[in-house]
Order: sequence, then structure tokens, then C-alpha cells
Amino acid sequence: MIGMNKLVRPSASWKDGRRRVTPRRVVPAAAFAMSLFLAAPQDAVSQEGNVPQRVTITGIVVDAHTGGPIAEVEVVVRGAGLRPDGGLRVVTDADGQFQLSDIAVGEYRLQLSHDDYNPAAGEFTVMRAGSFRTTLQPLSQGSGELMTGIIGIVTDRENGSLLSGVNVSMGDGRQGVMSDLRGEFVLERLTGGQHVVEFSMIGYTPRADTIRVVPGRVTNVEVSLSVDPVQLDPIEVTVERREIVLQRRGFYHRQKTGFGKFIDREEIEMRGPSEMTDLFSGMAGVDLYSDPLNQLEKWVVLRSGRHMTMQPRTLPEDDPGPETPTDIYQRCFPRVYLDGIVAHRGGDEPARLDTFVDPGVVAGVEVYASVSGLPPEYQGHGPFCGTILIWTRR
Repeated sequence: MIGMNKLVRPSASWKDGRRRVTPRRVVPAAAFAMSLFLAAPQDAVSQEGNVPQRVTITGIVVDAHTGGPIAEVEVVVRGAGLRPDGGLRVVTDADGQFQLSDIAVGEYRLQLSHDDYNPAAGEFTVMRAGSFRTTLQPLSQGSGELMTGIIGIVTDRENGSLLSGVNVSMGDGRQGVMSDLRGEFVLERLTGGQHVVEFSMIGYTPRADTIRVVPGRVTNVEVSLSVDPVQLDPIEVTVERREIVLQRRGFYHRQKTGFGKFIDREEIEMRGPSEMTDLFSGMAGVDLYSDPLNQLEKWVVLRSGRHMTMQPRTLPEDDPGPETPTDIYQRCFPRVYLDGIVAHRGGDEPARLDTFVDPGVVAGVEVYASVSGLPPEYQGHGPFCGTILIWTRR
């Protein structure tokens, strides 16, 4: 028989006593909602001793809210039991179904992506032939992860200076904010469609503009005010995608200052990393090293930690270590914060990012090789070899 703990079993919950369980990735339940159903396939073997070595798995992907099938979902499966490169890529049909044929019994990683839905990722173990059902959350509803609203900056028409204290309100009077010291304002939780926004400040001629808001997107505007009742230029409008959690954490404001390196959710989805450390590949000022004791595990070293010498790690007497000499353990590793909390202190101990963070649930990443631009609350104490801030979608 096929059950949830047989066909798909997240790593964090393995407690079967047959293998050493190490801490795995932090994966909120909403990020990968998979439910399994007993398929009772005709070719399933009833005797435990005759489990087939290669089986066929059938899946169906449905909308988390309507329950309807989702066509054209890209399904990527990775694991040693597939083709030589370890990957298999299929697309769901009109009924939301896909099939993984003739795959070996073993452990796999599943990634689902669709332009209109939040991506999902998870690990599962195939032990017998069967089927399962999984859901995806629409981008514009349910999860509320994407921000719908207006973000803008107000300036003086004559000299271009930033204006703080400008009253920004919706035409119907339901919502109003004041521009801050940087001349910026944010109108959150708007519905899609046309909105009349009014701008007023003592000493300036008020103005009102109609701004179109796209569901699941942020409309950026630049507004100018004049002391004289003259014809003002139309406001400049651009549209971008923003995650609510990143907006509230100050991610986008720090990104605008130009310090550090930033990876948002949109870039993560475009790159489709299979492991967390894949996000740092090719990033200027960042090096990736393989653990000499486990070549499958990678470590991140920032520019400020490249030439720091730390106490080398000692190996057990019966462990010869890597075949070639290496000074990997003598690097200085960055401090890591996960949702604002210290997850790794850095220094002489590498952060094993691939074992406790899944890129499928990450909203954004900030990388600081120096203290420039790094918020004071994340500067910490002890050796500084760079800081990595990771924000998850919650």
C-alpha cells in the first residue's frame, strides 16, 4: 500500500531509526502543500520482499483554492535514480496530470512552477508505484505574499527637492498617509483597478491623479508639486513585483541605497536553484567551496573572509581526509541571519545553508561583504567576515 509516509516523506520528519537524521531545511507548510492518496495500482507488489526496483508515479496539480486542475505546470524532478544528469522535466496536461515513468526506487526532489502560481518544492521518497495530488497557491490570492499597492516619491517641481509631510490620500477618503523624510509614501492593500490619489501640502497647489493598480504588483510613481497653480507634468509610473515580507523588512529600501547585493523572489524563480548555495554562484565578491569531507556540500565565503586564517579543523585519527591538501577550513565564514534571527555565528565554522534553508521558500537574500549599508541591528560582535540576511515567505 502507498501512504504519505511511504511515497513522500519530508526530510525533517524522518525518524524511522534506519538512518542518521540531520537538521533539514526550514519549509513553511504553505510553501509545499502535498497530499497523497492511495492509488492501489495494479502493478503494486503486495509482498514487502518483492518491491520493484523501477516504478511509475502519477501526479496531479490542482489550484489550492478552487481544486481545479492546473495545466502547463513545469515539474522538475532531481535524483540519482533518473537519467545520467540526475534530472527529469515534464509539463502537466490539460487535466493537471503528469507521469514519472520507469524511475528507480529512492529519494528525489520535486519542484513545481507556473507563471500564475507561487512555486513549490519538496523532497520525497519513492518506495512503490502510485499517485499523489499536490496544490499550488495563486499569486494574487490566498497567501497574500505579493504586495498590491502604490509606492511613490514626492518632489518640488522647481528644484527637485524631496518633500516630507505631504498628505497622500485616496480619492474616496478611505486611506491616507504622509510622505516621510525621504519624500516617500506607501499605500498598501489596494485592490486592482483605477484609483484616484490626492496630494496636498501647505504652501503647494494640491493635485489629484488617476493611477492604475495591477493585482499582485506594486505601482511606482514619481509626483511633483508646485507652489503655483500651473499645469503639472503627468506622474511617471512603473510596475514591479514586491513581496510583502520584504517590503516590511526594509529590503527594497536598502536595495535602493546601493550597498550590498540583493536577490529577490522574482530572480530566485527565474534562476530555479536546486540548492540554497546555487543562488551565490557567479556573484561578485562571493566564493563557493566544497567541503573536503563531503564534496556534495558547498560553503559560502565572502570577500572579507577570503584571507582570514582560522584554526584548521582536525579530523578523527581514522579519517585520512581529502586526497589533496586544502586550506578550506582556514577561511573565515559569514554570519547568517534567518528572518532577523542569528542562524549561524560565522567565523571559523561554515554555515551549512543547503541543509537548513530551501530556496523554494526564500523571499529574498541580502549579502554584505562589509558593514557598509548593513543595518546596525545585524552587525553583531566577534570576527566580521561578512553577513548574509535570508528572508522567508511567511
